[in-house]
Amino acid sequence: MSLNDRLFKIPEASLLEYAGVVAEMYLNDSDAFIAFDSTFTPEYGTKIKDSLAAVMAQKSDQVIIDEMAEHTQMVLDAMADCNHSYKTIAYFVRKAFKGNTAVQNQFGFNDISNVRDSQAKMVLFMEQHAKTSESYQANLVAAGCSQELISQLMSKAEQLKKANIEQEIFKKKRGVITQQRTQILNEVYQLVKPINDIAQIIFSDDAARMAKYTLPKPKSSQNAPDDLIES
Repeated sequence: MSLNDRLFKIPEASLLEYAGVVAEMYLNDSDAFIAFDSTFTPEYGTKIKDSLAAVMAQKSDQVIIDEMAEHTQMVLDAMADCNHSYKTIAYFVRKAFKGNTAVQNQFGFNDISNVRDSQAKMVLFMEQHAKTSESYQANLVAAGCSQELISQLMSKAEQLKKANIEQEIFKKKRGVITQQRTQILNEVYQLVKPINDIAQIIFSDDAARMAKYTLPKPKSSQNAPDDLIES
């Protein structure tokens, strides 16, 4: 089993809600659990609360997804900005070097189709495009191109590189964060699962009390015994 595998099949929110309720109820019923299994202690409910606090201290899956979306949007914005600048420069390249394929290709005319879908390739492409534009800036300006646009090309390439690097770093961090959260959630589950199992035994003649300690069932549950008590 991978460290990223969850031991439980119910929604995370359901597990956390159940664990919070059980931690409170255990305070009143601890004697019954301890009498059945001497390894339990009066502080077991506090232990569950501590595990819940550890989960709350972690970023939720939704926060991680939102942060990933933010990094992705920054890359997309930088890509779009670079693409707009390239198309603008390309217009003046065609005007200044009409029919000169060799010079046009120095600006990447023959490469753009191979790099536009790759962030890493686009970074290198834009850096080279900026250098080429600087070397031919007199011709471009004479053709009507803005000097300011030419001057900004390298900074736009750097912005794309920065956004791309930050996105890649977050992708790697995301895996670690997700793994840590899964491990902590599994710890919560492993604390409350025995409570569920024992309650089915010690409160078998008290349906209402037993129900309070019963773990929520997965959506796919058909009310089979294995959904209730897992070995």
